[in-house]
Amino acid sequence: MSYDDAQLAAVLNDVRCIAVVGLSPRIETPSNEVAVYLKNNGFQVIPVNPMVPEVLGTRSYPCVSDMPVVADLVVVFRRSEDIPAVARDVIEASPKYFWLQLGIRNDEMDAGDRARLCSEYPGSLVGECELFLAV
Repeated sequence: MSYDDAQLAAVLNDVRCIAVVGLSPRIETPSNEVAVYLKNNGFQVIPVNPMVPEVLGTRSYPCVSDMPVVADLVVVFRRSEDIPAVARDVIEASPKYFWLQLGIRNDEMDAGDRARLCSEYPGSLVGECELFLAV
């Protein structure tokens, strides 16, 4: 599934709080570059990385469901094999939107998790996740 610029703008206009799963403190990484851009453009960015206590001056949480607030959007910078655990965590946290990088897929995701994720984020094809999975 792909989205045009108007659809992407509508999603971004609907969010203020963005959780970035896999946010790295290393400035040369795509996750850090994206988070800095979002932060510089007025979004609240919450790091989700169990390996570091803080990124970009903000406390980091081990998983999305541990955050004290519900993010509007969860952006994921993780490898394909990590997606099933991330998906279960996202389902528990119930954000409005879930965004995976283009080309990320995991065909071994549990059928129940896949079905639940698809029902809660019906714009998705969870074995071929591309861009936004939106409610």
